Amino acid sequence: MLLTFTVMRCVIQKMKQILVATDFSQHAKIALDRAVLLATEHQAALEILHIITPASVDALCNFLPDSRQVIEENLTNSSYSQLYDFVDQLDSERPITILPRVKIAEVEAGIFESAESCDADLIVLGSHGEHFANELFIGTTAENILARETRPVLIAKQKADVPYSKIGVAVDLTERSVATIRKAGELAPNATTCLLHAFHVPNHERLRQLGATEEQVNRFRAEFYDHAVQEIGKLATDREGGRISRVVEMDYPPAMIRRWTEKLHFDLIVMGKHGGRLGSVVRHVLHNSVCDVMVVR
Repeated sequence: MLLTFTVMRCVIQKMKQILVATDFSQHAKIALDRAVLLATEHQAALEILHIITPASVDALCNFLPDSRQVIEENLTNSSYSQLYDFVDQLDSERPITILPRVKIAEVEAGIFESAESCDADLIVLGSHGEHFANELFIGTTAENILARETRPVLIAKQKADVPYSKIGVAVDLTERSVATIRKAGELAPNATTCLLHAFHVPNHERLRQLGATEEQVNRFRAEFYDHAVQEIGKLATDREGGRISRVVEMDYPPAMIRRWTEKLHFDLIVMGKHGGRLGSVVRHVLHNSVCDVMVVR
């Protein structure tokens, strides 16, 4: 069921620093374009990071006569050249500061270190790519980054032509959802937002087995629904903007998120995570969503 209501305005903090990782693949280009668009929108500084893994250096050392130091220098210079080529192609009127950076490191460590050193408010990654970004999204490296990183991580999947305009925010009934809603507002303060909450009624099938009537089971469901609507309404007061919508349904969360994404044409899904791990719902949405996904803690 889709409900709308007016919410109070609150202070939204603009991002000051964005970090985007690239492996120069087409999917990484999507992430780069989104990061540039966000940096322009927020007037934030942008660091573009390319990581050269030790394994890739090792592979070249086995085939080339040059020393490891020379190979590393050549790879680094070539990568910087590609990064600056991208920067040179940008609209000269974009009022943002861009810093290309190349690191020789393991992917996971390189991203953590760079995010820490530049104090990134947001990390942007491509959905998958030709080299390390494959691991970034569908492998253990991606899950380690998304699980361990305390900063918001945005997985860019769709072409970045315009700022985000329709956001779906998956929420539960915990205080963690307050931060999730706030981060969604900080990322796209001008977007319309829909809060998505899927609930289940514990043991409702067991109630039937114990002799409960259909009327009693429905009343039990209605009590859970009313409670969820009330609690989601409280969460919504922390969101910047004029109007916000909410959907509360008894359903499997990934199925509910997918259905409403298709129905309302979200261009971004925002989800929270519990501590240093990714839940099954977050994993499912990351792998199956057609739109961009941001994971926050």
